[in-house]
Amino acid sequence: MLVAHSRRCEEAVTRVKYSSATISLRGWQIAIRGNHVYGRVSGPTHRLDVSFAASSGAASRDAPHGLVGQSFLSEKRRSGKLDAYPASGRIATSAQAEGAIEGSAAMYEVASSHATRFAFSRFDAEP
Repeated sequence: MLVAHSRRCEEAVTRVKYSSATISLRGWQIAIRGNHVYGRVSGPTHRLDVSFAASSGAASRDAPHGLVGQSFLSEKRRSGKLDAYPASGRIATSAQAEGAIEGSAAMYEVASSHATRFAFSRFDAEP
């Protein structure tokens, strides 16, 4: 039997199981799960799957921020461009969420790992 271990740091609660973790904070749930890379050609053999969920008490949907924030702009499903995966052989990925996000993926790029400025940044927005 696997036992989940929980830790609290102020408002954040982290629960860790064998190969997964859940972080709860201010109406948000972030789930992180380890998984195999199936059909691997080269590179890593494992991956991290990360999912976000917002409860009704989460931050307002009227001020989305960044790629993840765009997902919560409305309660309706937002589907963007998808790659067509062949039954066998290689694929050259071209889908970059066009249609599910505003603009293009390149418009969300920042200058460095701690930069906050990009086309749709809300870090400096007035309330």
